[in-house]
Amino acid sequence: MTGILSLSCSVPTGKREDYLEWPEYFMAVAFLSAQRSKDPSSQVGACIVNPENKIVGIGYNGMPNGCDDDLLPWSRSAEDHLDTKYPYVCHAELNAIMNKNSADVKGCTMYVALFPCNECAKLIIQA
Repeated sequence: MTGILSLSCSVPTGKREDYLEWPEYFMAVAFLSAQRSKDPSSQVGACIVNPENKIVGIGYNGMPNGCDDDLLPWSRSAEDHLDTKYPYVCHAELNAIMNKNSADVKGCTMYVALFPCNECAKLIIQA
């Protein structure tokens, strides 16, 4: 006995149309990285991408490596500037550049969850 089994289910024939484009994807990575920040008032993330759309660096704002973020201040204002976070916190852009996994970042694109400050803009240009 021979028979033919016919399945009548529709199979998609084209690719999905609502996927993230590369810039949206990398910006989402920057925003996800920001969620690692322990800063109570500003969470910033950065993602560095090479021309082949490979991520070569990620960073977020936080205390320098080896510094106890339970002992250093997180305050935005205080009578003494040293009792604020500003002399200590490393910005996301700096951390992304320092954490890069390539020899350099020349020709790369950086996606940042907040417009870079003046010092970070200079650092990005120099890198």
